[in-house]
Amino acid sequence: MGTKLAIAGAGMTGAYLFRLLKNEGCEVHLFDREPVGECGLTPCAWGTSADFIKLVEKAGLAAEKYILRRLDYILIDDVKIKADLITFDKPQLVKDLLKDAEIRFAPLPISRYDRVIDATGVSRALLPSIEDDIILGCCQYLIETAEPLENRIKLGGIGYAWCFPLSRNLYHVGCGSLVADPQCILKKLGWLESATPRHEKKILYGCGDGIWGVGEAIGCVAPLAGDGIVPGMRSVQLLLDAWDKPQQYREAVLDEFRWMKDERGVIDRLRKAEGVGIRDARVLRRNSRRMGMQVGLREAIALLKNLG
Repeated sequence: MGTKLAIAGAGMTGAYLFRLLKNEGCEVHLFDREPVGECGLTPCAWGTSADFIKLVEKAGLAAEKYILRRLDYILIDDVKIKADLITFDKPQLVKDLLKDAEIRFAPLPISRYDRVIDATGVSRALLPSIEDDIILGCCQYLIETAEPLENRIKLGGIGYAWCFPLSRNLYHVGCGSLVADPQCILKKLGWLESATPRHEKKILYGCGDGIWGVGEAIGCVAPLAGDGIVPGMRSVQLLLDAWDKPQQYREAVLDEFRWMKDERGVIDRLRKAEGVGIRDARVLRRNSRRMGMQVGLREAIALLKNLG
């Protein structure tokens, strides 16, 4: 590996790459912008698939330390679907991945490094923009309430709102949408207001040449489910496996995430109001299982109609 390495971005994917490189004995300089949220992270739910466990362990950490809840079902538009999902303490995991890291809040001097990796997510601070990229408006909250809330997703506005349980009284609530104001969607759902006078919900906080990319910076996020945690971590491993072989890395990424192209096709048809059919439902059914959700074909058809 190059003797002078730099990573732009100290979020989930950048932190994971930093830790794996440090574990290999590499000297790595880490650059980032000042934190934008009270949790210090850009918007992202704290839920993901069980594949997360093995990926965390490859960084030399005990995944169980970060798991908050294991979810064996999820309500999607009030349909109960079997699942194998987890919610995890993302801020603590990122903090541990960045142990002993000196984060430089300054412009990255690219010419001083043999290799620079862009892990800045959708902002793509160093990489050129993606043609016809789609970025959803998003808002998120960590809330505390004595009222028991369900683990659920509500589809609509070519996007969805979520409520993920973290512990007995803590929940991660958010929304992303292509065509509507996510704040208005959450307000309409009433997930941030009190359901009854005796149950108060308290919002704790809301949240080129020689340059390679990982994670959301190269589009490694599921178009339908919106999961970028596991795909981002997997892209890091693909990069390390093809460290000095850019073409091999490119091909590995395209092969690993080729299923995302089918999901993007579904999103495009929804955006153009072309209607969705059996083929699209099969895409949702097949790819939802990557997230540990057992969605049937009939359920997939109904969910896609609600999504639009």
